[in-house]
Amino acid sequence: MTTPADRRRVARLPIPLQLKSRGLEHEVVRLVDLSPEGACIEHDRPLPNWDLCFVVLPPALGGLRLQGEVVWSRVAGRKPEGGGKGAAYYQSGLSFSDLTPAQQDGLAAALQGLKAAQEE
Repeated sequence: MTTPADRRRVARLPIPLQLKSRGLEHEVVRLVDLSPEGACIEHDRPLPNWDLCFVVLPPALGGLRLQGEVVWSRVAGRKPEGGGKGAAYYQSGLSFSDLTPAQQDGLAAALQGLKAAQEE
């Protein structure tokens, strides 16, 4: 069986599990992957499409505050709890918008650091 080609315009880099970020409402999210154009985040509640949000990258990635729009949000699974199904958790895709040149440079540096760490 062959794997379908990735249709993304730019490569996304996975984020190690120990890195977390905080959004504008200080809701803890987990960065799943990151690219120059956007990110995938994991969180506890659904986000409406085209909602504007801010993600602050962890200090290990420069601590940048980036504005993005939610382009999709879906149930990603259920957290195991006791004997039941557990609570749902979600993943959402963000498209970065209105980044300043300094934010673009900081994001490029963060991605370069992630790539270098993966190659070690």
